[in-house]
Amino acid sequence: MNLDNFKHTWQQQYSGTVEAIKIDQTMLTEMKVNKQTKELNNMKWARIIESVAFFCIIVLLGQYIATDFSLSASTISAFILNIFAIVGLAGNIGQIVLIAKIDYAKPVSQLQKDIYSICSHKLQLTKLLLMSVPFYLAYVFIGFDVLLGIDLLQHLELHMIWFYSLSSLLLLIGTTVVLAKLDYKNIERSWVKNTIQFIVGDRLVNMAQFINSIEATDS
Repeated sequence: MNLDNFKHTWQQQYSGTVEAIKIDQTMLTEMKVNKQTKELNNMKWARIIESVAFFCIIVLLGQYIATDFSLSASTISAFILNIFAIVGLAGNIGQIVLIAKIDYAKPVSQLQKDIYSICSHKLQLTKLLLMSVPFYLAYVFIGFDVLLGIDLLQHLELHMIWFYSLSSLLLLIGTTVVLAKLDYKNIERSWVKNTIQFIVGDRLVNMAQFINSIEATDS
């Protein structure tokens, strides 16, 4: 085989290899997009179910408030919890809209960033809902009234009222501090990572670490 034939044969083999790589990359990209599409659809249906649940809660609490406009502990509690339910409903509707706007024709890297934005939105919504924890007495007051027909506040002594008020204030401060640190930027902290994993899943934590590393490199 002379040099020209060798070059021609090598070029043919090289072209075939390049084409095969392109085909494999195309198939890999399509597989990634299909996987992202399935995950987004699952996420969308989860938000729809949650939206229906929040809507039902809003209706029930609204009916509960409508039956008694007095400034009782249970009525005020229902009003507070209704605000959080409205926030939850609005946040879930916002997520559904964000998912609907996803353009699957974008490159996979951009699609990953869009999903990252959606899950960041989910994390922020969860943090807002967790702010209801310091208002735990609202659940207690409503529970006693609905299940037992008792206005618990009237049966509490003054020192117990001060105790519950102080515990709620401390919970509010503690919850605010913890949730302020619960962010993808702090993903390297083990407790932040584990908490976010529980809320949005392992894959999104890995994605957050990857995107944070890119932003750190760019800066």
